[in-house]
Amino acid sequence: MKKILCILLFCVLAFSLCSCAQKKAETVSTVSGATEDEANYPAPVKDNFVESDGATGMSYKMTLDQYTSAFNSMYTSLGGNLSDYEYSKWKKTEAEDQSGEEHEFYYLDSGDITLTASVEKESLYLSNVGCGVKEEFFYASENNEQKVMTVCGIIAAVAGGYEIDDVPFFGNLYVDTLGSEEHCFWYSNSIYLFDSGESKNGDKTMLFRTMPASASIEAEWDLQDYKSYWLG
Repeated sequence: MKKILCILLFCVLAFSLCSCAQKKAETVSTVSGATEDEANYPAPVKDNFVESDGATGMSYKMTLDQYTSAFNSMYTSLGGNLSDYEYSKWKKTEAEDQSGEEHEFYYLDSGDITLTASVEKESLYLSNVGCGVKEEFFYASENNEQKVMTVCGIIAAVAGGYEIDDVPFFGNLYVDTLGSEEHCFWYSNSIYLFDSGESKNGDKTMLFRTMPASASIEAEWDLQDYKSYWLG
């Protein structure tokens, strides 16, 4: 799994930013996304955003240590094992920053699911966070899909400053990235996207990410607003 995510980090976390506008839907999950009635469109309870010189104009106002601590707080509250995602398990990749910006890339391998993070070298704030899995694991059972989407929901809730009750909403949002035409949504100062890839040994891989972005980015990149996706 570590080698798989290193490849994904090299190819994807170096900001292939035009992908949101180019991808076509090829993957559909058996887990249901949100419905119009279920989508309550939560608002963040913490101001986790700060201006940045990066490509998206913003960063999450959290260090990797703070993010891991907050992630584990939600993860264990929802029944997860604290030892799955210990801070000491984060590893720095050898991937180069292809975006021309100053970032370092990390991954935390828990076995079936791997967390990813991009960190600004100067501020130490997070520029994006993600969750990577093998496609084979994801589609092996509905329980696996639910497990992955719960982790994705926690990632989004923690990074964006939301509450634990909002985890299902963001899990559903990521499910909807699988079936949307562009595999990408804009929602409340963040971009949520799905990327697929393939490892050197031929394993198909899936990476779900969230990154903060200034309001001007939504229009500049012509991103689909998640509310509009449901409300038409």
